[in-house]
Amino acid sequence: MNYKSTILAAFFLVGGVASSNAQDIDKSKVPAAVKNAFMKAFPKATDIDWEMKSGNYEADFDLAKVDHKVTYTSVGKVVSQEKDIPHNQLPASIAKSIKSKYPKGRIEDVDWINTGGKITYKVDIEGTPDVNVWYNADGKFIKELAD
Repeated sequence: MNYKSTILAAFFLVGGVASSNAQDIDKSKVPAAVKNAFMKAFPKATDIDWEMKSGNYEADFDLAKVDHKVTYTSVGKVVSQEKDIPHNQLPASIAKSIKSKYPKGRIEDVDWINTGGKITYKVDIEGTPDVNVWYNADGKFIKELAD
């Protein structure tokens, strides 16, 4: 197998693994209860893309130029909601912890996540190495994953 074939095979393998957990779907395949709940909650949403993830329906969309994501059960009940927030909206205790733990890191992206009423923050940090870290609303460190 030559170099190009190896790269192409790796690309398809990674793509297959990544898509096995989530699958893009046409909005016509989204149940009416889900679409109705979404439109009621986010009537001004734009650039809406739907995915099927673990039996739930996930909408990725923009609202006032901010990336959002919301996940629903098949009957239209919200499972989780997430949105990008500016770095300066990150609670001070979390920003301080990150600065201490990753002194050479730079905050790249901050996501506010609400899962069943529990708020968490996912912070993408570029540095040596790049990591994603999660904190709860009280600023308690939850976990770190290499990016």
